[in-house]
Amino acid sequence: MSISNRSVPFTESLVAAAPHAPGVFALWQGGGIVYYGRAATIRIALDEQLRARAISGERCSGCSWEVATDPEARQQELMRDYLAAHRALPLWNDPQRLPT
Repeated sequence: MSISNRSVPFTESLVAAAPHAPGVFALWQGGGIVYYGRAATIRIALDEQLRARAISGERCSGCSWEVATDPEARQQELMRDYLAAHRALPLWNDPQRLPT
């Protein structure tokens, strides 16, 4: 799955199908990316995000992921590309824009 081309609905069944592999993931709202994360295991990270979003009420419309051998480097690359294209970081990656 390519991380930035499209999202799929963020559901428990999707999370159950996510890979047991290291990589990066994106959370989407309204057709746009609001968060880039990295994970030692994509499936575990998405499950944690799904549960945390259900508790907080911060709903996501979709997610996408990419298996990566170096998740930290790939996340940094995605964040640089996003910043260059949008002149801001994704909403939930930017501490200045997070709700208090």
